[in-house]
Amino acid sequence: MLYPSITLLTFQAEYGFNRRPHRKGPAGAITLRRPLLVVALLLTSLCAAFGQTGLANLQTEYLTEPLGLETATPRFRWNMTTADHRRGARQVAYHLVVKDERGSTVWNSGKVNSATSLNVTYAGQPLQPRTRYDWTVEIEAEDGSVARASSWFETALTLGQDAEDAWNDAQWIGGDDEDLILYSPYLSVFRLAYTLQLEAAAGITRPAFLFGGNDARFQDKNKNLFGVQTGRDESYLAIELDPSTLHEDGQARVHLYRAGYAPDDQAGKPLYSFVVPEDLLNPENLYEPHRFELELVFGQGNLYLDGQTTDHQLNDTPLNLNPFGQGGDFISAPMVGEVGFRVPAGGTAHFTNVLIRNYRQPANVLARIPDQKIVATDTPFFSLADPSKNGAPLLRTEFTTAEQAVAKARLYVTARGIYEIFLNGKRVGQDYFNPGLTQYNKSHMYQTYDVTADVRQGADNVLGAWLGEGWWSGGLTFTGSNWNYFGDRQSLLAQLIITYADGSERIIKTNDQDWELFTGGPIRYGSFFQGEVYDARREDQLAGWQAPGFAAPGWKPAMVVPLEGTSVTGTFRNFIGQPLSLSYDNFRLKSQPGTEVRAIDTLVPQSSEEVRPGVYVYDMGQNMVGVPQVVLENTQAGDTIVLRYAEVRYPELPDYAGNENMIMLENIRAALTQDIYITKGGAREVIQPRFTFHGFRFLEITGIAGARPLDAVKGIVLSSVEALSSSYETSNPLVNRF
Repeated sequence: MLYPSITLLTFQAEYGFNRRPHRKGPAGAITLRRPLLVVALLLTSLCAAFGQTGLANLQTEYLTEPLGLETATPRFRWNMTTADHRRGARQVAYHLVVKDERGSTVWNSGKVNSATSLNVTYAGQPLQPRTRYDWTVEIEAEDGSVARASSWFETALTLGQDAEDAWNDAQWIGGDDEDLILYSPYLSVFRLAYTLQLEAAAGITRPAFLFGGNDARFQDKNKNLFGVQTGRDESYLAIELDPSTLHEDGQARVHLYRAGYAPDDQAGKPLYSFVVPEDLLNPENLYEPHRFELELVFGQGNLYLDGQTTDHQLNDTPLNLNPFGQGGDFISAPMVGEVGFRVPAGGTAHFTNVLIRNYRQPANVLARIPDQKIVATDTPFFSLADPSKNGAPLLRTEFTTAEQAVAKARLYVTARGIYEIFLNGKRVGQDYFNPGLTQYNKSHMYQTYDVTADVRQGADNVLGAWLGEGWWSGGLTFTGSNWNYFGDRQSLLAQLIITYADGSERIIKTNDQDWELFTGGPIRYGSFFQGEVYDARREDQLAGWQAPGFAAPGWKPAMVVPLEGTSVTGTFRNFIGQPLSLSYDNFRLKSQPGTEVRAIDTLVPQSSEEVRPGVYVYDMGQNMVGVPQVVLENTQAGDTIVLRYAEVRYPELPDYAGNENMIMLENIRAALTQDIYITKGGAREVIQPRFTFHGFRFLEITGIAGARPLDAVKGIVLSSVEALSSSYETSNPLVNRF
């Protein structure tokens, strides 16, 4: 312990104590030259010694009270403070004591004569995993005053070692191939494949496979650069087999059409036409099955017939079906959209084994379209339908705790993708986008939560989670071939360790025995680049899902999700032939070392403008990163509200005639950046996406009956930086805003 050292000699030296008589008195008596001054200084010194010096900002490994610290020899830091802000105040010694959760001292530094208060490294007994440690530091200042303060940290599942054994055989769980999400209006990187067979008895006909149909952007002149506004089934792309020229030059044709995307599109005029080599299609094999496959990345790609080899590629150079420009440098199109078939009157065609697949390996099937035998009698056959299926995965399990008191409960959790997790109906933590972005095949973070207060003693409990794409799946970069960079589906890894008062433990872990899966919830799709689609009408299907005894149709046993067959592993080549490799040989689960993304501020728009009838643009006044919060009132069920985001608007210049003041999307390139909210109907609904974020200044809202007031539209600013540690100010207000 350190104590203030206030001695007679100290007062003699500093405050004028003197054994020589200043005036007559008993020999050797202590007299005061300036009694009032000395009394004042004495009181000041005593106050300084017993309260003027303080401690602040106690941290372990630069974190305040960290939970899940993985460092075996953590470093401590603190700041000395003074109430009087005196000059020259400094620490001259410290004494640090660390105790475990049983109260046993594991390190006592003793008094250390040092001004060091940063990176004081632990040097005691070996720390144990999953253990809370309290530490107290006492410092002495240059004036003899002291201060003491305490903090704590808790260690992770392991302390720097491989954490695999520490997970108690918990498994990565989610869905299987049938549970893969397809939201076709948002998927711009894909493979389409189908088998087409004609009937000889029906004669020569020209059937076509349709995709990219009824893109909402081309059904609203305010949502595309060309001012195009099409009706139902007026916008689509078609791959047509034309065998009618076989009798002319011995070669058939394949035509590619685009309708309703741009002003010069014509439904009857091909965008591309290809001559089919005779060895692929000829009079002898015309009525045999033929396999077509199209691969597209933001509108660029290739078309194959009867096999994916260079010999069977119909186009010599990459196709570009995107009316906005080339690949990822422009707004992306087409999406998968609605798919279907077209057969002229009098024709017959068989479409079988129709598949929508991911572009990137392992290129699993997202949807299978039922086989069709189409007989068009007196009128042409034309059909488009939305193949979308499944939504963001939900997982849940129930468990019962013992009657005895819970000493502590810790939840360790991560996901391939991002997650929100709930215990007994309460969201655990207020973080966004956990576990965060790392090079997942090398290191993958998990989070630790103290849920002691949320576990119900001697009762039924429910643990549940909601999963999103995050950085694991979906669009990750402006390079479209990186879609699903790591894997094609989300999965959860978690364990809840409950420690009872007698030291015994109960472990609830993810597995395929005790957990259930549901993909019919209101989040139909969530993507950082594309945005979130939320159908509030589906909320009723989740009523009570976090309560014990919940039973509803559509839930099924969760599946173990292996890396093999669901993720990109090994060596492969991207779409331009570059060799790439992703190996999990040195993969390691690690405890989250820093702060997570949280809501740190709320902005209110500075203004709003109805730039076109029914198009409302809100100006946040500055670029921000986060999500909107839009309050709706007195809604009707089934209304579709569309939110789009931009950093700038079109200026009033001749080059942008017709689009003045509308939001500009070209600079964000292939990111769709669009949220859709379908109302359930009620007095009050709130739009606030959870599995996406946007960088924007301008928020465009369409689909509402009238402008929402400014205080009903907010911007929730998200960041992992809660406060700035420095600032810079100039005489220029614009520079200060940067």
